[in-house]
Amino acid sequence: MSQTRSTIIIEAPIDQVAQAIAAVGTYPSWSSSMKAVKVIAGDDIKPTKVEMSLSSGALRDEATLNFDWSAFPASLSFSLESADLLTEMDGHQELKSLGDETEVSYSLTVALSMPVPDMMRQKAEKAVVDQTLKELKAHVEG
Repeated sequence: MSQTRSTIIIEAPIDQVAQAIAAVGTYPSWSSSMKAVKVIAGDDIKPTKVEMSLSSGALRDEATLNFDWSAFPASLSFSLESADLLTEMDGHQELKSLGDETEVSYSLTVALSMPVPDMMRQKAEKAVVDQTLKELKAHVEG
């Protein structure tokens, strides 16, 4: 299955961008696709397991994600442990310092338990990735 990937430049140093990404519990305050986040393991900053209520377009789901912070702040990965509709949700974010700016790349692969044409799935993935990056940029830049 192919990944959807997008990149954005955020006008803030990498430390500031990394801090926003690490604060997973605050995602519902700035990400329109995250309705609720509950930390299951780890702490509010860099949790290792979270439950999320997701809502993006027609997709509404309750998902448990596992986060891998071992390469952070250069990169962050997450994978799906369980969900109602999703059978796969693997994501990867890469941060690259450009001095006063930060380049953030986000890759996402999603699969559903119900049949969805690849074109529709890829279009939805692209919308989620682009929206997440745009909202992260707005959140960090204020």
